Amino acid sequence: MKVTTKGVGVIESRLPGPILTIMAGVHGNEVCGLKAIEQIEKELPSQIKQGRVYLIRANLKAIELNVRQTDMNLNRAFRLDNLLTEGEKASYERTRALELMSFLDESVALLDIHSSTSKVSKVFAICEPRSYHVAKLLPVEIISNGWDILEPGGTDYYMSQKEKVGICVECGYHLDPLAPERATNSILTFLSRFGIVESHSQSVQEVKRFVHAYHIHHTETNFMPSREFADFEALSEGELIGNDGEKPVYAPKNTCIIFCRKRDEPGEEAFILGTEDK
Repeated sequence: MKVTTKGVGVIESRLPGPILTIMAGVHGNEVCGLKAIEQIEKELPSQIKQGRVYLIRANLKAIELNVRQTDMNLNRAFRLDNLLTEGEKASYERTRALELMSFLDESVALLDIHSSTSKVSKVFAICEPRSYHVAKLLPVEIISNGWDILEPGGTDYYMSQKEKVGICVECGYHLDPLAPERATNSILTFLSRFGIVESHSQSVQEVKRFVHAYHIHHTETNFMPSREFADFEALSEGELIGNDGEKPVYAPKNTCIIFCRKRDEPGEEAFILGTEDK
């Protein structure tokens, strides 16, 4: 099968089976997934047992420039038109999202590979409970849900809206030399779950925490964290998180924090708060 959409490769068995999508480079500077896709492209043709796999380099312009995004966050561009601003609808990322939706529409499941700017970031999966049966097999200690409501428009959100499996796996710090290996292991585990390849042999990491993301802080002015926070670090009620302009921001209750970053403009996502799912 020939795929003509730029940045999209396909590896297909002669035998029928599930159609899956592996995506990387939704944020162009998150290179571990791109390296993993290069590796999978070499290995999968000789290993595929059935079905079809799309290997997608998502945000081509941002990848070329080694930046997170160009016009908008591609991971917010997989929404209905009436949920986007006119500027977002005219963006390169929206155009690219529309190109990629057709491959997601064909697929029964998606694995989207990401990484972090923080050297103390955790390895974890983001998905809704319908995808837990697959996410639990991945080499992660934490699975977090609730993001479809807090941050709609991601690739996993798109799959979830169609009642399909959609998982984002965060592989740690961008430049961690182990991040590409984590990404590759995640991809092979994902493929083996659907019978695309033989069972992938690896030391299974037991999922120890389930965290519900329930609040996102958007900046009123700008945001400066009080210190560096590790993802999923526990906070005590009343603990200072940082300052939004001149206004101190405190933890509203005992909670945990995710993706806490310095932000320079109003309306930016500064941090996420989560609570343990029992």
